[in-house]
Amino acid sequence: MATESYTHLAYYERLVLQIKTRILQGIMQPGDKLPSVREMAKQEHLNPNTVAKAYKQLEADGVIYVEPGRGTFVAEPLKHANSRAVAAFRPKFDALVVEAQSLGISLATLQAWLTEKED
Repeated sequence: MATESYTHLAYYERLVLQIKTRILQGIMQPGDKLPSVREMAKQEHLNPNTVAKAYKQLEADGVIYVEPGRGTFVAEPLKHANSRAVAAFRPKFDALVVEAQSLGISLATLQAWLTEKED
């Protein structure tokens, strides 16, 4: 699993971010079929329960959807942010800003990093 920058996270969280990154980069498109839980577990050298947990999280986030008997697919991107998801994300973001500032990282640097992500 090529997620060196996510080593502080649980394996299922790493897989969630890996899949979200592939989607954001255009490597995976809406409608693309994901490997089965067993196939993904083999590919990523993970326990199938870990992959199942990641898939459940991705489904709850609206990133993927399941068609029983057909498989798991990449969902269409959200047009608008879910207000409940935004409300849940904001405290995490605020905590990251505080953590960064406590490490001496300026707001200007954080803004530059966010701008890099837009490119």
